[in-house]
Amino acid sequence: MSFRTEVRLHMSNREFDVTFPETAHQILFAPGLQRSAFEEKLLPDYIPRCRWFAGKAREPRRFSIRDVIPVSAAPHAARLMLVDVEYADKSSDTCLLPLQFIAGQPAEALAAQHPQAVVSQFAGGILCDAIHDPTFQSTLFTLIASGGTQAGEKGSLVAQRGPALREISDSPPSRALAVEQSNSSIVYGDAIFLKLYRRLETGMNPDTEILRFLSRRGFAHTPDFGGSIEYHGADGQACVIALATGLVPNHGDAWSFTLRELARWFAAHLAGDVLEAAAIEEESLSRAAQLGTRTGELHLALAADTTDPEFSPQPLTTADGQELAESTLASARQIRDLIASKLETLPDLARNLAQRFLDGEATLQSRAASLATPGGAAKIRTHGDYHLGQVLETGGDFVIIDFEGEPLRALATRRKRRSPFRDVAGMLRSFEYAAHAALDAQPFHQAALSAPAAHWSAKTQRAFLDRWLATTSGAVFRAANPKQEDSLLEAFLLEKALYEVIYEINNRPAWLPIPLRGVVRLLEGNVAG
Repeated sequence: MSFRTEVRLHMSNREFDVTFPETAHQILFAPGLQRSAFEEKLLPDYIPRCRWFAGKAREPRRFSIRDVIPVSAAPHAARLMLVDVEYADKSSDTCLLPLQFIAGQPAEALAAQHPQAVVSQFAGGILCDAIHDPTFQSTLFTLIASGGTQAGEKGSLVAQRGPALREISDSPPSRALAVEQSNSSIVYGDAIFLKLYRRLETGMNPDTEILRFLSRRGFAHTPDFGGSIEYHGADGQACVIALATGLVPNHGDAWSFTLRELARWFAAHLAGDVLEAAAIEEESLSRAAQLGTRTGELHLALAADTTDPEFSPQPLTTADGQELAESTLASARQIRDLIASKLETLPDLARNLAQRFLDGEATLQSRAASLATPGGAAKIRTHGDYHLGQVLETGGDFVIIDFEGEPLRALATRRKRRSPFRDVAGMLRSFEYAAHAALDAQPFHQAALSAPAAHWSAKTQRAFLDRWLATTSGAVFRAANPKQEDSLLEAFLLEKALYEVIYEINNRPAWLPIPLRGVVRLLEGNVAG
């Protein structure tokens, strides 16, 4: 759209008026005066309000544009803007913001349906987050499907096509998913799921790396790798900005599935239907064991290639054990300080458990020093953030998703090889959380259901763990004897439970007893359940 009319840019209650003879896109994205307006007014006003912005707990001080890349050669193509955010504490992030100028009725419709996507209003149109623009969605798909490249002001986009796109060339109908977390997602028909990463880090994203690896090995219980888009900077460094995978038909994640099954089980208990309760419990244990099998198969696949330098197993070392012990002790010290400052404000149950934690701190310190001994085991690439929410229930089976790792950890940390017992510990803790969440949804029957919930938690954890151990028997990442394996599992269960204590005491004090019980139980020598 070429025009010579006034363009009015609304920026934090100010109006900035300029007249240009160029197209709207040239006006908006050209370096110079408009670039300064982006950095000084638009970006500081818009980005901190986005749900995907990870810097809300810090104070952003400066927004600077690293690069602007059109997603195609079309004159009015959306731009991918890479934005460096500097914080008051001297830390920094790089964010990805796809931008599009839309005019006329389409602009009015988008602004009405997705007001949070409007970055700024202009005479004749809006500047918006392009994630909701059908043309942008289609262009991203075409870029990946063609394995093409696209030059920007400084760097370029480089796309790779994967197996899931072999039979698809034209972009299917698409829609952006309404729920945004740390990333944004687009679904194409019933075939492809695309994840657009909003927080960028130089290096290979483990989500892309692991799915591509597993697809090459033919692993059936993760989504097929569909392709990726990387940004290659002028300095030669690269980062992944988008990942496409096959779309997995499912009935929701395993967390929701588990809560539904627990609700059925609780209902049978309350109705006194012993046979129905027994049948539901048997099915729950069977599915927990099935998940243990799939998890073990995943770890076997991740350990299978001894020639790939990014995936070949490596020995667990004494240094690995020391690093875990130091991390555990650091978490314990942080918890001690948090409890000391909040002990009197905690609910009674949480306060009693917190006091038991303080009383057992010396035991925890001595236990941590000898938690993880290598014992001949290997470390491998793992899921990295494994829990029931990272698994899809497909109607009789499971598919494992989201290999990005813990989003707030540095990329280098998320790509590290670890003992797969860390993933196992994460899932065991997730089963315990599920039991509590289901119980929390029964406010009028908690006294009657508390013991059954604990029973279910212990038995499902055991079913999952036993099947994982059976599936991975003899694997390179298994320790030399059961005592050493108990030590590894205990180490990671304690690490996870301490992490949960820190989160809950700061965010959900009412749920603090869940991880505190886990810590106390571990100090008393009970690993699972």
